[in-house]
Amino acid sequence: MSDSVAPPRPNEGGGFDVSRLLPQRSFGLKLILVCALALMMAIPAVFVWALIYQRSTDANQAVQEVAQLRGGMQDLMGPAITVPFERDIIASVNATNQVQTVQGRMVPYAETGTATSTLQTEVRRRGLHDVPVYTAETDFTATFEPSRIAAEAPAGARLRWSEARIYMALGDLRGAKEVRLTIGGQALELAPVENAGGYAPPGVYPPSGRSMVSAPLNWIFPPETGPLQAGASLRISGAQRVSIAAFAKDTVITMNGDWPSPSFDGGFLPDEREVRDDGFTATWRIPFLARGAPSVGADLSFDTLINTSPGATLVDPGNPYQSVERALKYAPMFIGLVFLTYFLFEATSRVRAHPAQYVLVGLAQTVFYMLLLSISEVAGFNLGFVIAATATVLTLSSYAGSVFGSPASGIARTTRAGLPSMVLVDGAGNNRFPTRSGSP
Repeated sequence: MSDSVAPPRPNEGGGFDVSRLLPQRSFGLKLILVCALALMMAIPAVFVWALIYQRSTDANQAVQEVAQLRGGMQDLMGPAITVPFERDIIASVNATNQVQTVQGRMVPYAETGTATSTLQTEVRRRGLHDVPVYTAETDFTATFEPSRIAAEAPAGARLRWSEARIYMALGDLRGAKEVRLTIGGQALELAPVENAGGYAPPGVYPPSGRSMVSAPLNWIFPPETGPLQAGASLRISGAQRVSIAAFAKDTVITMNGDWPSPSFDGGFLPDEREVRDDGFTATWRIPFLARGAPSVGADLSFDTLINTSPGATLVDPGNPYQSVERALKYAPMFIGLVFLTYFLFEATSRVRAHPAQYVLVGLAQTVFYMLLLSISEVAGFNLGFVIAATATVLTLSSYAGSVFGSPASGIARTTRAGLPSMVLVDGAGNNRFPTRSGSP
């Protein structure tokens, strides 16, 4: 049937009915209206995105709560020695030169060092959310060259050997279960460094926001020339991530664990790695030049090493929020595709669909993402997608059948000359597009 314009006629209140001036069966205008309705469906999609954001925020809060109780993300640094010194400098005060005594710390890092860490992981649950946590057994070995301390000290420095100390860094001391340290075959008793996250003793620069432990070396005289061996053993608990700083001039770090989906990050990627269904193994070899920090110097900050420490993050592959959010990004395309399909059904079946019916179809697809989110939180994304998609497809299919041709929508079958013919009726039972007898 071609488009036609009905002649204007007075309405009941007088004047003319403006709607009669518009084409009553224009599929072009209907297509424009359907496209506009498809774009309007982005509004409920935004509300679904806000719901996903809120659920994701709640999940992150649950992870942080469990992580704080377990020790959080642990950033480890192997043994490093500090030796205080003082020296006299000439400073200009009130246009006169005066001699002042300044203090500092010599920080010799190990010449060579190795770190081996083994992670045993488990999943703790807080409400609906899973939090990966671990217990790490870490062993350090370090070789120091004490003769370099005096050789690299500033001119005129007077080293106070009796105040020399050895330091180690952790992300959070609440996760420290056991810490042992030996140097030169002598066991040392470690203690927390007071105010390690804020003010520190002059010349000691702890990593920002991290904890430190230290022990006095009890040196009376300069140590004997030759390599000085140190070893440490840590048993710590933590959550989400563990990293080990390149604490030596040349450092080799080996990390293995039973988590099947690690994400290697930090300042360096592993030189060798193997990820299996039952765990992972990774090895980093960090030479002196790649480390980007001096091997010995005055008033060196540990931040330089800690901020680029390589490590592994325990990624939860079952996190549904990223998957649902990615699926929601395609909502306009799928809603538009379904609207176009309904429009083609309308054009070919000669049954007019009301715009409100398109809105109901769009809202049903929006409910799909809400259903996907709620099921994925409990049963996982894959199963949630299958259930939500099946329910939505069945709903839309049955509704399309009721609108465009099922017996429930008023399809009456009659028989003429032994052949079935169809009479389409509207919601009030009035005959729409009757089939004439004798038509082919």
